[in-house]
Amino acid sequence: MAAKRDVLLAEVTGQMAAMRTSARQSGFRHLLGQSISLTHLHVLALVRSNGPVPIGELGRMLDVSVASTTGIVSRMEERGLVLRTRRAADRRVVTVELAAGGMAAIDEIDGRGQEFFGGLLRTLSVGELEQLRGGLAALQRARSLMPPDAMDQTLTSPGPRKRQRKSS
Repeated sequence: MAAKRDVLLAEVTGQMAAMRTSARQSGFRHLLGQSISLTHLHVLALVRSNGPVPIGELGRMLDVSVASTTGIVSRMEERGLVLRTRRAADRRVVTVELAAGGMAAIDEIDGRGQEFFGGLLRTLSVGELEQLRGGLAALQRARSLMPPDAMDQTLTSPGPRKRQRKSS
């Protein structure tokens, strides 16, 4: 029974990943044509999730230097995606927040994702939609049993380490 469960978990996880990838590509394709890079999309997602973020903290989240983060943010600011502001309490601290263009880009990705999934759902029969509804309800129940910060812990836990080359 445990082996069957493991196989089912692997199949469902793989199918979910493929669906996310397909939906993401649908949303990203248009933005990438507008010179919004994947790094920019990553920054937009981080700032959307965390609110205004100090530039140093954003660099840590991206795993890049403050100098690189400054360059990324400068290019994004030129494109109207983010704004740099200084904190009133400490003018030395520069924070990054979403600009109207950044919010529009995120809204476009969300909208294209909804269109993509809406199109898929319209191809399903009533019976299939009922099965899917039951499956999604089960996922919601499972999620409600997890601690509120479970996703944050997953995202911040160290992943596989890259191999370092040996110098000769």
